[in-house]
Amino acid sequence: MAVRASIFDIAQGSPGVLPVVDRLETARSRIEERFLEGGAALLSILDVLNKLIASLDQLTGSLDEGTANATMAELTSTVDRLSRLTRIETERQAGFQEIACAERKLEPEIEEMQETLRYLRTFAVTAKITGAGIADFSGFAEEILERIQEGTRQVNDFAGKLSTLGHGLGPVMTKGKAILASYNETVPQIVAGLSKGAAEIGKHRKLLGERAAKVRSVAGGIQTKLASTLSAMQVGDITRQRIEHCQSSLQILSEYLESPAGSALDTGQRESLSLIIRQLVSLQLNQSIADFDRDTAKIVATVASFRSDLAQIEALRGAMTEGDDESDNAIRQLENGVAAARVAVREIEDVASQAGALSHSTVTIVRELLDGIGIVRAVRTDIHYMALNTNLRCGKIGEEGKAINVVTAELRNFAGKLDETAEEILAQLQTLETAANKLVGVQGEENEESLDSRLEHAVENIRAVGDRMDAQMAGLRDQSKTAVSEMDISLARLNFNAELGEVLRTCAGEMEIGEDVFEAPGLEEVLADIGGRIGRLYTMVAERELHAAVMGTQPPVEAAAVATVMSDEDIEDALF
Repeated sequence: MAVRASIFDIAQGSPGVLPVVDRLETARSRIEERFLEGGAALLSILDVLNKLIASLDQLTGSLDEGTANATMAELTSTVDRLSRLTRIETERQAGFQEIACAERKLEPEIEEMQETLRYLRTFAVTAKITGAGIADFSGFAEEILERIQEGTRQVNDFAGKLSTLGHGLGPVMTKGKAILASYNETVPQIVAGLSKGAAEIGKHRKLLGERAAKVRSVAGGIQTKLASTLSAMQVGDITRQRIEHCQSSLQILSEYLESPAGSALDTGQRESLSLIIRQLVSLQLNQSIADFDRDTAKIVATVASFRSDLAQIEALRGAMTEGDDESDNAIRQLENGVAAARVAVREIEDVASQAGALSHSTVTIVRELLDGIGIVRAVRTDIHYMALNTNLRCGKIGEEGKAINVVTAELRNFAGKLDETAEEILAQLQTLETAANKLVGVQGEENEESLDSRLEHAVENIRAVGDRMDAQMAGLRDQSKTAVSEMDISLARLNFNAELGEVLRTCAGEMEIGEDVFEAPGLEEVLADIGGRIGRLYTMVAERELHAAVMGTQPPVEAAAVATVMSDEDIEDALF
């Protein structure tokens, strides 16, 4: 038990009072120091929370709505393009089928034209032989023969190109079936995967936002508790002031006892005066201790609840970063999915490119055939008019021209037949041209940006977002661990009651009075003087009320000089 100062020590004046005043000063200074440390500790917790929330903002900002929507739009557009590939290839194959059908119908017509040209050549040779003795006719017959031979070359070239077209279509159509089978198997899987991935971005962003909101809510609760705790910590300042008032009360007593007026008091009056003031100081200290214990207990309880709040934040943070492994993370899953889709899309686009090249070559051959049939028709026209001119010449020659006239009449007949065949070929070629134009239209749809390039751009964006999120997840994890660590350190510095309460109780123990307190005769004016001087020290209603009860004066009716509860703005002004 603490050693009490004797009444005699206090009654003797300053030498007995000052040691108690010094011990109270030790308690006051330690309270001031510890509460300043406590305020700094609470502000450090607030700073940690602000950093934690800033990390959250960066994390949720890394997958902002604009980025998410742009990525989803890119993937959706790519999915639409992929979905069109099957239709494009189906239309391409339909075009090949039409061309193959027209090519098969052209074959007999070409054979018939070749046969007609062989007959024409035979008749032209016959005409040349028959008219060998007629002046100027031999050269004319030679010219007809050359035109027939030219027509034969054109038709044979036409037949060769048609044969190339026919032979080329077979492998193309066979490959087309394989392409369609591949598309039907691969494209839906890719489309489903990318569609799911695009949806996952929105889902992941929503989930991230919800969990971040919960963390902010808990952090906001801690911030509110911090503000409340900072407000409650004015108990330290109140207790410090009341200790100062107790010190000053003892010093006023000491100074009076040492003054001429105090020296005039007898021993009984000095002892009575000392007991009364000491009782007043003792009661003030005990009341301060009770208030201190009560308020610091609330502070410690409030701050202790921070641990559970931080544990909740850590749990939510863990939920946000769970599946941090690239294979499990939603963003990384999408990145891997798009990367895998690129492999398949490159194969698809390669096949589509080959089919497109075949379509182009087919269109080129069809156009060459259209040009070729025009030349054949021109040859037919030349032969027809040359044969007609021969008939006219034979009419002028007379009897010698009759034999030639019969031959040239056959030339005209077969030239007409050549024209009929050419018209039928032309009709089929028009069908061929229509089918070829469809292929051109299909190729036009393919002349857009490469799907692989678009997916490459998408995967770069997704990877960048994923990298940012990984870095910010790591930052959030570190910040959360730092918050827990610093909170533990701060909590240890905030246990005011464990040490400071004992210091106060020791001082109060020294001031306890075991004997009866009485007012000696003749002390009325002295008590009024000293009591008034002490009363003017007080800044709190509780002090005045207790003073009035001990000194037997009227209780205070005026408002406290300093409010016992400060606003958050006052606290912030004082601390920052």
